Amino acid sequence: MPVSMSPFRPHPFFNRVYELAALDRTWRQAARQGQMALVYGRRRVGKTYLLQHFFGTDPLHPESAKRHCYSLAEQTTSTAQRVALAAQVLEALPNAGVSEAELAVSWNAILRHVSSHCLFTSEHGQSLDGPSKKQPFGLILDEFPYLVAQSPELPSVLQAWWDREGIGAHLLVVLCGSQLSAMEALGAESAPLFGRFNGGRLLLTPLSYEDVAAFYSESPQYGLRETLIMYGTLGGTPRYHALVDTTRPMQEEIVDLLMRPRSPLETEVRFLLTSEQIRDPAPYNAVLGAVAAGHTQFADIQQQIHTEAAALSYSLRTLISLGWLRREFPFEETWEKRAQYRIADPFVTFWYRFVAPLSSALQFSDPLQVYADRVAPFLADYMGRYVFEDICHQWLRRHAGKRLGLTISDAGRWWSRDGRVELDIVAQLDGTNLNVGKYLYGECKWSQDRPVGLSVYSALLAKVAQLPREEQKRDASFVLFSIGGFSPDLERLAADPANRLHLVKGSDLLPPEIS
Repeated sequence: MPVSMSPFRPHPFFNRVYELAALDRTWRQAARQGQMALVYGRRRVGKTYLLQHFFGTDPLHPESAKRHCYSLAEQTTSTAQRVALAAQVLEALPNAGVSEAELAVSWNAILRHVSSHCLFTSEHGQSLDGPSKKQPFGLILDEFPYLVAQSPELPSVLQAWWDREGIGAHLLVVLCGSQLSAMEALGAESAPLFGRFNGGRLLLTPLSYEDVAAFYSESPQYGLRETLIMYGTLGGTPRYHALVDTTRPMQEEIVDLLMRPRSPLETEVRFLLTSEQIRDPAPYNAVLGAVAAGHTQFADIQQQIHTEAAALSYSLRTLISLGWLRREFPFEETWEKRAQYRIADPFVTFWYRFVAPLSSALQFSDPLQVYADRVAPFLADYMGRYVFEDICHQWLRRHAGKRLGLTISDAGRWWSRDGRVELDIVAQLDGTNLNVGKYLYGECKWSQDRPVGLSVYSALLAKVAQLPREEQKRDASFVLFSIGGFSPDLERLAADPANRLHLVKGSDLLPPEIS
């Protein structure tokens, strides 16, 4: 069974259960009808790892191998791209009567070679009316936008070939890429491939903090605190966590991966930003630096970086479209002037908060000492302000139903117009009616050294009392998150169902098999 050579598939492979299930369903459908799927997500998020894991050969389970050709496009000429793809296709689907040069004359020649080996035909060459039991073949075109950049006609060529031959073959075509806007545009109503993605569109997002915890579950060096800090440092990108030597202390790994000169991730953010085909990264660096420092509203960012409103608006729109920033509104509000901007990835936040400002000191001082003096003392504030709220929101989305008995329909944060009142968690619960609104309000405390007491609960009640609408306050429920646990009097209060108070301590944040 010919299977083309693929890059090294990393081990171990954590999570992506839903993504693998979606690919498996599409693969099974390809035995009945050709399937075309879109797999996209920002760089380093694990798209290639996922595809290699799904299609690749596991030495312990050789029966899991799937016939496929994986091709990673380079930023080179269209001729060189066709030559490379032709060689890979012939390796996976050899044909003694065809040379690489003959196949590389056009995209259509390459595509027709693939479909000719995968058509629904009997052993005697007759078309089959019913489904064939022949195993499908996967054609994975990774970094597809690189191909389109050199051959703008390729989507039209692909569409004509698909309608003529591809959909009638035992075939799964996967178009993969990191340029989010370019990948989404492939399925736009005006695009040639509109309506052809019968295999679905799979947007890969960063791993959750719980999924990241699997990287550290077997290490005595990494307890709950260290695991969550590593999520706050490296974000949800599996590739970064795979670099961590979990036999070494957390602070040494952070320094050696991010802060030591010529360390593996020292210039990663700069690389990612320039790889988005941004000609001048300076204004984007300025915006990200300001947001990482806590300047989250438009006027504050503008004042911090001294730029014109039009230029700042353009930079913000670009960073949002690339998935670097997200724009948030107070819960159930949409007024533009109330918007706040947050960096979407903790890795990027950490880099702009600590690594970039300390770049000069790190070149001329001991990085471990710089970390001890200028990072470690501020980690608790960093986690509390920038990371822990997001962790708590992730926990609610995944566990509120089973652990709290609450079904959440929507959730976010809320802040008053004068900025004096902030609610870490505001969620609307299913079961609301026209007369009574049921809401959940919460606070997230990175209080690792001491338990949270009644004063935090009382402060939460006082904040809720200041909400503008009366229906927001009626029959409200409450949730408190605390790494350091809770005082006995607060636990006694929560034990009474009439108070509708839920407590989530640090040990509740990770499943037993990880914690």
